[in-house]
Amino acid sequence: MSRRIDRRHIFCLTFQLGFLNDVEADTIFESYMENHVGEKADCEFIRKQFLGVHQNLDEIDGTISKTLKAWTIDRLNKTDIAILRLAVYEMNFSDEIPASVAINEAVELAKSYCEETSSGSINAILGAILRGASDSEEAKT
Repeated sequence: MSRRIDRRHIFCLTFQLGFLNDVEADTIFESYMENHVGEKADCEFIRKQFLGVHQNLDEIDGTISKTLKAWTIDRLNKTDIAILRLAVYEMNFSDEIPASVAINEAVELAKSYCEETSSGSINAILGAILRGASDSEEAKT
């Protein structure tokens, strides 16, 4: 199975986090995998990425919130939030995925699952996060 398809599963799991706050992440994962994913999926990759988003959710949301201008994360569409959370996790916590790939995949998810204007907004937010990370790295040197 391709990473793009795996990422769609991770997005769906991450989307569920916005509604199932009181349910353990492992329970969400097991239920979803049992009902929606075939044997060809890279279950370990999906699990690692999803649990990574869950474990770093406060920091991820803080990164997103710092980038929003005149908005709060609560005002964003739940689908947009899930895509942003996954992309920020991939950009900031995953060594397997280059930031440019994470952004591109987030935009593609937005084109499939969100309103027409969401892909541009998501691209802009993630671009600002990437530039902010680059600025921080330059400031350290």
